[in-house]
Amino acid sequence: WPDLTLLVILALVFGVRLLVVRTLDAPMWGDSVQHAVISQLIVDRGGLFRSWEPYAPYQSLTVHYGFHTATALLSWAMELGAVKATLLTGQIINSLAVFSLYPLAVQLADGNRWAGMGAVLTAGLLSPMPAFYVNWGRYAQLAGQAVLPVALWLLWATAEGRGGTISGSFLAGLTLAGMTLCYYRMPLFYVPFAMAWLIVWGPSRLGKEVHLWLGGLARMALVALIAGGLFLPWVSRLIGGHLATALAAGVSNRPPLERVLADYQIWKAVTNYLPLPLLLASLLCQGWALARRQWVVGAVGLWVAVLASWTAGRLVGFPAANMMQNFAVVIALYIPASLLIGWGTSAAAGWIGQHGGRVGRWAWRALLIVLTLVGVARQARVIQSEFAMVTRPDMRAMAWIREHTPRDTLFLVEGFRIYGGRSAVGSDAGWWLPLLAGRRNTMPPQYALLNEVPTEPEYSQRVVELVTRLEGASLASPEGLRPLCEWGISHIYIGQGQGKVGLGAVQLFSPQDMMTSSPFDLRYHQDHVYIFALRYEACGEGAP
Repeated sequence: WPDLTLLVILALVFGVRLLVVRTLDAPMWGDSVQHAVISQLIVDRGGLFRSWEPYAPYQSLTVHYGFHTATALLSWAMELGAVKATLLTGQIINSLAVFSLYPLAVQLADGNRWAGMGAVLTAGLLSPMPAFYVNWGRYAQLAGQAVLPVALWLLWATAEGRGGTISGSFLAGLTLAGMTLCYYRMPLFYVPFAMAWLIVWGPSRLGKEVHLWLGGLARMALVALIAGGLFLPWVSRLIGGHLATALAAGVSNRPPLERVLADYQIWKAVTNYLPLPLLLASLLCQGWALARRQWVVGAVGLWVAVLASWTAGRLVGFPAANMMQNFAVVIALYIPASLLIGWGTSAAAGWIGQHGGRVGRWAWRALLIVLTLVGVARQARVIQSEFAMVTRPDMRAMAWIREHTPRDTLFLVEGFRIYGGRSAVGSDAGWWLPLLAGRRNTMPPQYALLNEVPTEPEYSQRVVELVTRLEGASLASPEGLRPLCEWGISHIYIGQGQGKVGLGAVQLFSPQDMMTSSPFDLRYHQDHVYIFALRYEACGEGAP
């Protein structure tokens, strides 16, 4: 029964994940832009790269690339463009992130397969996360979370001496290194689990046998050593980059208490990401496990406590504390919640099997069917249209651009500033122009803008400065026209989203201003998509 139920649930999870994106022309929101660009560059180069040309004027790659490699492989194997491959790979990994909870859940329940089924049902159909990640395009974190439960299971097995010291340690180290290359924050999820598990597992399993303790610790150290060795080739790229600088700054700098407390405000909205019924069910299962002296299950709650307190380590310069983000923790709470509810499912199934009788067993099956159907109905509505940057009208406009504009055209696109004005992002389909239309724009992918080395000195600062200048001036005014001429911009794109797609996004420039201004010619208008050309003479002699 648990195996049959698992197969049905998995089929529904994979099916609904793919069904909900069938009408999308591109992956959603801002993170998807850099994922698709990096994936396309891996396809173009046949491997890793340094230059972001022709999609952005940058010449280094220091960010994680695990998800992008998977996307590039799928793009190559299925002969798909990177844009579609990013969407499809993201949804496949979205399903795998649910399935990978199975072995760890079964391990927590001492081999009871109902626990694995319960964890998969909870994460795959009952919880809004990780399914909702499709709206954000937060696929790098998702890829890391798909590997995390397997990495933790392998660490557990290696520490207990299962699978051989060398072979088991190598598999665990390989998985840890790969998980880190999927998402740089994943070790910050991995280490707290190892700490919590050691605190609980050691006394309960090893007692006072010192040699068993030392053996387990030595094997865990070997896992870390192997993972470090496998990750070492990437370190040369990280040195001097944004991530390395930020990591060093986190040890030496102490942020004000107000900033740390502000990061914790997301916990007030925790039930938006882990609904109250699931939160209460996981707490109930945690309490039930402790009442039954299932101390290893208690390690899951301790893991969450350590994760929640990690950001507070910034106040004392705790290593890597500044790299953790409470939002990243909150949207990953489906993992511990599913593991706990999975254990509770196994305990309930065991009790019903012994004391429920025939009526109890059929009631149990009926409950699972109802929960599954309710979950499928909710998952089918997971897509939120306000997160879509690229729409069908935008795709038609991209085809027009490819046919009617020169290849060296530079488009001004909508955007807004983020991170206190230190960076900027796009806010409609204009951000996708280099990939979808093969034309340059004024907004590079966020990964490149924040982390990589531009081919032109100060280019990243110029991008943010351009947005800043246009925030306070109409394009029809001399103040608004001047930066366009300085950049050599020849066309302006306003997408279906009207520059309003993004948290806090406000339209940077409106079509109404340009339609009544002589420097601009309207070249394309369908639905809410506008393309204007800037007249050459508007910039005068000596303009780019």
